[in-house]
Amino acid sequence: MPHPRNAAGLTLIEAILTLALLSILAGFAVASWTKIGASTRHTELVNSIHRTFAFARSHAVHQKTLTTICPLSAEGECVDDWNLPVSIFSDSNNDKRPDGGNLNRVVTLSSKQSALFSRTAGRGYFQLAPNGMSHGTMGSIIACSSTGSDSVKMSYLALNIGGRLRTLHDENDDGKMVLPWGAEISCPSH
Repeated sequence: MPHPRNAAGLTLIEAILTLALLSILAGFAVASWTKIGASTRHTELVNSIHRTFAFARSHAVHQKTLTTICPLSAEGECVDDWNLPVSIFSDSNNDKRPDGGNLNRVVTLSSKQSALFSRTAGRGYFQLAPNGMSHGTMGSIIACSSTGSDSVKMSYLALNIGGRLRTLHDENDDGKMVLPWGAEISCPSH
């Protein structure tokens, strides 16, 4: 019995070509989604750092007390490892330890895909005065996030004298950048 030529369906070759084309398109889509996901994670990391410092500044002003932001060791002392949970606490006697052992907030900023490095001349902490201004010397944080490929998202967050963060981003995702005054910085793994 002859089959009509206008019957619905695909030949085996058409089906294989269609599946091959869909596989190629799916590969591009997955790569794009991976990059978008990495970019979103890095943006959230930077936003979390901003929120942490904004909370600390608000705490300093509303409680009218010197406020310290730093990762704490098991002994309750500030350490320069920003991949640990970061604590915000009142520090009225300026000993870089929580007054009365009370922490106002503890935030985990880094993840498996990211790392934070401070540029605080080895101090590892930031302080805000009761008026919200930076107390003592300023410093900065470098945020690095892996994108799953060879590229690295990098942001430089500097605390200014007014107690606010200013952010610069690596535009080409190579994990290196030149700051406006000429200093070159990079993510330590690059």
